[in-house]
Amino acid sequence: MSPKKIDQCMKPHGEEGIETIKNMNENHKPISEFAFCCVNIGKNDIILDIGCGGGVNIEKFLKITSGNVDGLDYSEVSVNESIKRNQNAVDNGRCKVIQADVSAMPLEDESYDLVTGFETIYFWPDLGETFKEVSRIIKPNGQFMIAQGTDGTHPDDEKWLSTVEGMSVYTAQELEKYLLDAGFRSVNRFKKPDDYILVVIAQK
Repeated sequence: MSPKKIDQCMKPHGEEGIETIKNMNENHKPISEFAFCCVNIGKNDIILDIGCGGGVNIEKFLKITSGNVDGLDYSEVSVNESIKRNQNAVDNGRCKVIQADVSAMPLEDESYDLVTGFETIYFWPDLGETFKEVSRIIKPNGQFMIAQGTDGTHPDDEKWLSTVEGMSVYTAQELEKYLLDAGFRSVNRFKKPDDYILVVIAQK
């Protein structure tokens, strides 16, 4: 993958960014499908999807819960695409999508029952501190779900790490330690059989 395309994956922008988001929506589908099988979602849960990309998972959550489903992304293109995809929910006040950095989110304490991150934590800064910031906005007994295409043992991990500046890959054990150190009280791990897809769910 060229440096230009890698940059688009990290932060989609411009016309190419819109095409990148479409590709990501399709490529991340198996990860999303497995993650939705792993998590228990309450019928009134209020949800935030961090790194929401094109808004596909926001759309899925809106069909499951009657609560609000919000999105956050630091890419302006991603925010705009998420809003367009979920325009009815935005217009009806059930969804808002904001452009912000996960390490300093302009959101109130204990706002969400479930916070999710699909294929995004690879680029999060200072993971321990960022997980504390995520914990801050989750209600007591709420959940934080991480879903990613590698469990830290994928044969392509080294190639990505050597190619993409600022990218990090974590094993389930590493994520569990970061989450517990950030104040979450329990962590469950799920690995898709015969695959590298990993879902980690932490409870506050």
